[in-house]
Amino acid sequence: MNLRAMTISECEAMLAANRIGHLGCIAEGRPYVVPIRYMFRDGAFYSFSLPGKKIDSLRANPHACVQVEHLRTTEEWQSVVVEGLYQELPDDDKWHGEHVYAWSLLQERSNWWEPGAYKPTDAAASNKETLPVFYKIQIETLSGRQVTNA
Repeated sequence: MNLRAMTISECEAMLAANRIGHLGCIAEGRPYVVPIRYMFRDGAFYSFSLPGKKIDSLRANPHACVQVEHLRTTEEWQSVVVEGLYQELPDDDKWHGEHVYAWSLLQERSNWWEPGAYKPTDAAASNKETLPVFYKIQIETLSGRQVTNA
């Protein structure tokens, strides 16, 4: 087996090709990791969540990491780790454009959580407690490792 560091371009290509990662944050002073669906574009992860522990934690401490892996076999894999900052994308005057952009990116995938249930134009009429929270993780550092049988 050969272990090597991946280039930034290889890391970005892997992130763009995948859709599920593990988001790490600090919740009440302790590490908290959860799976997320995401889209990677322009150096950022775009995702969403219903309000809860993850969003409360990211609001309290915007430092986050995302880990994504691609496993061919137990002896052939890639793993990328991203560190960055959480930025909420509310549907308001300041963030509306990025809110709609995040929503449109997530709509590109057929298994998105609720593709037909939420429309950005419905936000004003909805209860904030039940609306998904759209956000991005802006990448600060990016690294990856790859193991091959070659």
